[in-house]
Amino acid sequence: MTVLVHEVAAVPDEVATVIAVVQEERVVSVAAAVAGDVEAALALAGHHPTGEVAVRLRERLRGHIRTLAVPAGRYAALLPESREKDIAAGTVRFALKVARDCGSDPARALRLLAKSVAHLARNADLLRSL
Repeated sequence: MTVLVHEVAAVPDEVATVIAVVQEERVVSVAAAVAGDVEAALALAGHHPTGEVAVRLRERLRGHIRTLAVPAGRYAALLPESREKDIAAGTVRFALKVARDCGSDPARALRLLAKSVAHLARNADLLRSL
């Protein structure tokens, strides 16, 4: 799904608490549900990381992180002791830290938030597959 910058501006300010999106009576992955915001953030980071649209998008990404940290943390907890478990748990900790404070560079903040959302969404999808 590709979202253009002007389409991002049309999205409401509400933070989605969506764990899965239902389209045509089928469940779409969590990663697919947040892909538009992730792609838009990465595009804005490279071209126009400041302004109201970018600010609202950063806040939406922070909301995604707070929402997705729970299932991603459950996924990490269910893994057997291994490097994979350490990485999954570290990803959740890092994402929550980024959501609290990702520095003053708006482009860097968009990239860090977007990548954190993408990783948490992937782990949330993996939890659903267990």
